[in-house]
Amino acid sequence: MLHHRTQILAAMDGHDIHMQLWEPEGNPACIVQILHGLGEYSDRYARFASAAVARGFTVVCHDHRGHGPHAAELAHFADADGWQKVNQDIQSVNDAIREGFPEIPIVMLGHSMGSFLAQTFAMYYGAKLSGLILSGSTWPSRIELVPAKLIAHFEAWRLGIHGKSPLLDKLGFGAFNKRFAPTRTEFDWLSRDEEEVDKYVADPLCGGPFSCALWLDFIGGLFELSSDHAVSRIPVDLPILISGGAADPVGGDMGMTKLALHYAQTLHQRLKVKIYDDGRHEMLNEIKRDQVTADWLDWIATTTRSVRSG
Repeated sequence: MLHHRTQILAAMDGHDIHMQLWEPEGNPACIVQILHGLGEYSDRYARFASAAVARGFTVVCHDHRGHGPHAAELAHFADADGWQKVNQDIQSVNDAIREGFPEIPIVMLGHSMGSFLAQTFAMYYGAKLSGLILSGSTWPSRIELVPAKLIAHFEAWRLGIHGKSPLLDKLGFGAFNKRFAPTRTEFDWLSRDEEEVDKYVADPLCGGPFSCALWLDFIGGLFELSSDHAVSRIPVDLPILISGGAADPVGGDMGMTKLALHYAQTLHQRLKVKIYDDGRHEMLNEIKRDQVTADWLDWIATTTRSVRSG
């Protein structure tokens, strides 16, 4: 039987962290801590959470700052140090999980922006994790990030940190739909399942536009990750699954393969790559979502079984 509850944590700066927990009867086999992507929120992982609970896992997912129905300001992390504050929230949630389940392994699943946040967390606190799933991810290119950062600084000066820049949103997402022309919506790149795309489009809490400060925070976070030195700080024995759709414009086959190559070059020993033909950005909302869900839960079960038996 699935039990669902919500909980509010106090962040380090007093911000309320709204999180959801989906739990099985009795003690879980493991905890799956989900970090959602840009322009979405925790509710969108309820279907995956239900399948995970059926396997005996507890799922915990919180809304990042500027996301979800309780956001102080939608699409805006903070006036200053937003990326650091979002990462501190992740640490607070992880600490709360560990306090409530001190002996249960934790696997972190980060999707898209959440995959970069998850890697940042693992750089500093990787020993707290028993596994890491990177969904809809890619290797950040410093060659592209440098001019993007300059443009974001200019737009923040021109519009203010709370201002919304069509130029930054276009740079961030503008080209994603091109390969799928002719398109029905601006978000066809998310999934081949039209019903799922329509739900996203109709949801006022999904999509953008995003504040100039958020773009500066995000670009800065990507820049921090975009070196082998950063990746080498993630424990080399941490099991890592890189997975997503081959047609995902965020990374796709080439982006995920390049990301995996950097992990291999930094001697990460327990690395697996699972790419789905023709899949787009949100594999948990794709037409093959049941197979993807089963594959990821199988990986979690296998990975954490060795931890529990050890």
